Amino acid sequence: MKVWVFVEGDSEVKALSALWSSWKEKLKEKGWGIHIIPLDNKSKYFRKIGPRVIEKLLNDPSDLVVGLPDLYPNQNYATTEYKHDNLKELQAVQNRLVNKSLSSQKKVKQTDIDSYRARFYASALKHDLEVLLLAATSQLQSRLKTQDKLSVWRRPPEDQNQNKPPKRIVEELFSKYRKGKSYNQVVDGPAILRNADLREVVFDERGTIQCPVFRDMIDWIGEKTRVRGY
Repeated sequence: MKVWVFVEGDSEVKALSALWSSWKEKLKEKGWGIHIIPLDNKSKYFRKIGPRVIEKLLNDPSDLVVGLPDLYPNQNYATTEYKHDNLKELQAVQNRLVNKSLSSQKKVKQTDIDSYRARFYASALKHDLEVLLLAATSQLQSRLKTQDKLSVWRRPPEDQNQNKPPKRIVEELFSKYRKGKSYNQVVDGPAILRNADLREVVFDERGTIQCPVFRDMIDWIGEKTRVRGY
């Protein structure tokens, strides 16, 4: 039994693999595996997601599939069939593309589409993977080699203004605290998340939900596999 998570690029693969390492071990004990698959970029994600999802759904009736593209940037798609201005619309685009691919498969009857779709969860990273780094505050502090209170972003970090997304904030923090060392998404992202407890990313020290969209996706996998992520 497998959970297939489709993302845009390799940086998300590395970061999520690091963050989910303990959870993946728990899933493995119950016979589940998580595989994170990059589809190269957002444009290719849209073109590929329908066929790739149904490939997994049709191959094994036990497998689960998650769509996890970035919500932003979205302006490039304003005049295309992939137009989306918010999370709800991005989820609808993914569901429509999966439905279209299911319908085009002769072996899938219209009456069976809902049963297949029940094993697909359309979600998103509301920003790039850096939104998770802002949630992993203590690990971010450690990577920056500072004990300063880091609070230059909105709470929850998923609500950060797109005019100054989490990635820009992380880059500025590295520029301030790690002079001479620029932020490297592929290296620093996994390094920060590798030591983060998943519960710390989901909830802050007061128990407030930091990444509600991300949490909902984790909870969906946890409910389906009966192996909670935190």
